[in-house]
This record gives sequence, C-alpha cells and structure tokens, in this order.
Amino acid sequence: MLVADAASYSRLMPEDPMGTITSLNRSRARMREIIRRHGGEDAGFPGDFLLAIFAAAGDALESAMEFLKEADQAGISVPLRFRVGLHVGDVFEQEGEYLGVAINIASRLQQCAPIGGIVMSQAFRQSLPGRLRLPVDDIGQLQLKNVEEPIHAFEVKGSGLSPDGPAVPLRAGTGGTDEHKRPSRRIEKRPRIFIRPFRAAGKAERALVFADGLMEELVTTFGVFSDVFRVSSTSNSSERRDGYEITGQVRNGDRLRITCHLTDLSTGDAIWSDRFDFGNDASYDAQERIVIAVTNALQLKLTDGEAARLWSTQSTSMAAWEEFHRGRMCEARYTSDGNLKAREHFGRAMSLDPEFVPAVVATGFSHLDAVRLGWASDHEDDLEKAFRLAELARRMDPQDPYAIALLAYVERAQGRLEQSVATMARAVHLAPRNGELVAYYADMLWMQGDAAGAVRQNRRALELFPQPSSWVRGNLGLALLWTGDCPEAQKVFETVIASDEDYARAYIGLVVALVRQGRIEQARAVYQSLLLIEPGFAPRNWIARNLHFNPADADRFMADLMLAAQ
Repeated sequence: MLVADAASYSRLMPEDPMGTITSLNRSRARMREIIRRHGGEDAGFPGDFLLAIFAAAGDALESAMEFLKEADQAGISVPLRFRVGLHVGDVFEQEGEYLGVAINIASRLQQCAPIGGIVMSQAFRQSLPGRLRLPVDDIGQLQLKNVEEPIHAFEVKGSGLSPDGPAVPLRAGTGGTDEHKRPSRRIEKRPRIFIRPFRAAGKAERALVFADGLMEELVTTFGVFSDVFRVSSTSNSSERRDGYEITGQVRNGDRLRITCHLTDLSTGDAIWSDRFDFGNDASYDAQERIVIAVTNALQLKLTDGEAARLWSTQSTSMAAWEEFHRGRMCEARYTSDGNLKAREHFGRAMSLDPEFVPAVVATGFSHLDAVRLGWASDHEDDLEKAFRLAELARRMDPQDPYAIALLAYVERAQGRLEQSVATMARAVHLAPRNGELVAYYADMLWMQGDAAGAVRQNRRALELFPQPSSWVRGNLGLALLWTGDCPEAQKVFETVIASDEDYARAYIGLVVALVRQGRIEQARAVYQSLLLIEPGFAPRNWIARNLHFNPADADRFMADLMLAAQ
C-alpha cells in the first residue's frame, strides 16, 4: 500500500484556503490517474492523505516515484509537495472504508520521509522485483506510534529532492549560470541512538522485570524526540555503526542498583555514565527518573549543550517534562501552526506543574515569537503576555538566564534598545557556555547594527553547540551579509540548506548573497525553490516582520529579493 501526505498542509490552508484546496484536488486527480495506469485501487483520500492499494509492490513504488515527479503547476497558486510511505500487509474493507495495521504502518513511515521522499518498510523492499531494487539508505529500526513492534525501514536515495524541480546552487563557482547543482540527498543531522536491553544481575526475576520496563520506557519516551534523535532498539550489540549506544545493568541485592552508559560507537569512548540506587519497592517513578537523566545527558552531550543543563536542574513530574519537550519539538518547526501547538504543550506543562520555570519561559517565548514572526492576531496582547510571563519567571527564579533573555527580547520589542542589549548580556554572564544564549546575544548585536560583533558571537555560539541549529547558522549568514562578506555568507546558507532543506530563512539569505555577487540567474533559481517551501512568500511581508532592520538596510534587502523574484 501507498500513503502520501501533503507537507505543510495545515499551515497553507489558513494562508490561502482556495489555492490549497485547488492544488490538493489537482494532486488527487493526478494520483487517481497514476493508480489506474498501474493497476492499483483508490482507497480514499481523507483530508490531505492519499491512500492506494496495489497487488504488487513494484506497481506501488513506480506509482510513488511518478507521483513525486514535479507536475504541471500552471494556474496553481499553492504548489503542494508530498511525502510517501510504502508497506505490505493485510487490508480489510468495511462499508467502503479500508482498515488494517498495515495502513497505519505505511502512514507512520511517510512521516519519517523527507519532503518529496519515500520511506519503505523492509517487508515492502523484500517484495520488490530485482529491476526495482533502487539504492536505499538503511534508517534502521523505527519505533512507530501505535505500532507494537519496531519496523525496519529504508529511504530511497535522493528521493527527498524532486528530480525535475529547480536546482539550488551549492558552492557555486565563479563561472556561468549553469554551475548549480543539488545534493544527492538530505544530510541527516539527527544523531542515531541505539538502545540495548539492560542486563539483569543478582536476584534475576525482580531485576529482569525492572530492566524490561526501563527499556520500554526509554523507547516510548524517545518517541517524543523523533525530530532530534533517530532511535533504534535492538539486542544485536555486534551491530556497530556510526552513532551512540545506551547500555546498562540492573542489579538486585538488598537494594536496586542501575548503571547507565552512553558510548560513542565511532570511537568507543564513554561520554556519559551514571549510577542510580533505589529500594526494592522501586516503582515507575524510578524508571521515569532514569529516563529523564538519560535524555538530559543526550541533550547535553549531543544536541543542546549547556542549555540542557538548565532544564535538568529543574525538578518536575514526568508528565510536565514530556509536555515541555513536546512543545520544544513543535516550536522548532518555525511555523505559525507549530507555534500554536507548542504553546498548547507548554500550557499543559504549566498546568501540571505551575512551578516549572522552563515551561513558563517557553510559553512567554511562544507569545514573543508570534509577534516577531508576524503570526500574532493581536500584537499588543501577545507582547503583554510575554512580558508578564517573563516577570513571573523572574519572581520564581531571579537568576534564571532564560527568563532574563525573554525579558531582553520583550524590551527590544518595546523599543528599549540599549536596555535590551544590556539585559541579554546579563543572561549570558549567568551562563557563558550556553550556546543558545550566546546566539541570542549575537542577534541583539546584529539588530543594533553591530554586524561584526554579531559574527563573532554567532561563531562562538556554534562552537558551544554539540549539534549546531539551523537558526544559529542562518543568523551567522545574515550577519556576514551585513559585513559585506557575501561569498562567506553564501557558503553558510548553502551549508544550512544541505542539512535542513525546509529552512526558508536560509534560502532568503542565499538569494540576497547571490544577487550581491551578480549571480542573478542563480538567485532566481533559489527564489523558485523558496516558493516551493513558502508558497505565499512575499519580500515586503518578510521585511515588515523583521522590525530590527533599519530603513536603508531594509530597502536594499527588499530590492535584492525583488530582483530575484522578477
């Protein structure tokens, strides 16, 4: 079976309902024609989903590949792009509705695919005829939501980029306009984590039950972090790949002792370990405490750096902790829909634990981002809420650096420019090795017109992040533009796009960097790629949302974007 889903559909609908519906209807008609030609059966198209059943796996794959090729978009104001999941299994029809676990698996697999890409199960791949054994990347065992057993999955190589779509210039040379190329596939930036079964020692039964429960809790909890980590659970410790391995032991004597280790498989180095002691009546709370400690260690060592240390010092319930991190995953999408969903999760975390300062601060940032990024329906109301939440967080913990950083951004939005820079500097002083706060300070310097200072601080922030974020590198690129170093800015934006192909801000910066080097045709090609990601993008609206530009810089930036849009 084949399941396709339109990317960013929930964001596009509010922006242009009729254009999105028109595009979806055209995609449905096109899919129906492809299904018919390949001998498949239309199994219904609920919402923005496309579902088809085939007698042969080869027909399903050929249909998917044909469908993902760029179609004629003439007359379409909102071009849609799809992800596809492929699986084999039993399907049941009941009163015209198709049901079965296999459909759920195919649906979950498409969520793991890049935009324009295909992810298939091992069972599907094994069903393919030899002529269609395409090059694939093994993405390992996936623990899919509402699917009991892990599913071994593969991504079709290069499927994340439309073969007929506009090329994105990457490290373009100094020659003609034909010197643009695209990466063969998206660069996967999520660290791979292998969770091995914990060994049981001592009085075996009690230790074995706790070990099994702990591994299940780890696998389930890491489902929250699917946007950050690629997680595989397997007992095959001889499977040595690049990535990181979680191992441990549960020993049951007079007390229950659990040891945990995080190892870098590429070097064999142990990068974190800890020991936990509990009474023999240890409950689920003990497992939750260990899971939180392991997750915080992963964030500290592999992704967020010192920022994770601040979260880990704040005690809270497992439920509030999970809601907080679910909100962070939504927030990282940088969309209006993601912002609203993040606020819902942060709000639930606050309801579960009103004293959990990170949730209070995160809620404040969600209101502030709605103002800064043009999503607020009531600018003044969101700004006031952000200010009140910053003050609440500071009353709860006057030395919390993130509460102080939130206040700095509120001061900026209120027009208190010099004060905002001083406030942000105070936040960095409290946590000087926190890459995120250093990047915030760099942003403040750039908004004040100190582009050279912003470049220095952004580079320092990148050194502090174990896994640099797209937004920090994007900010570095913009600061480089403001210093006049367009070739270096171009390289930075290209690096961001290679690892995060949906980060629109990098495309915007790359367009301007190319225009300022006289590479107009390349800039226009990148602008067309930008419109695939942000179909409703308008240079004037984006400039208006970035209120920190001074008028002269805004006019020049606008002119460069408009030149590429012609």
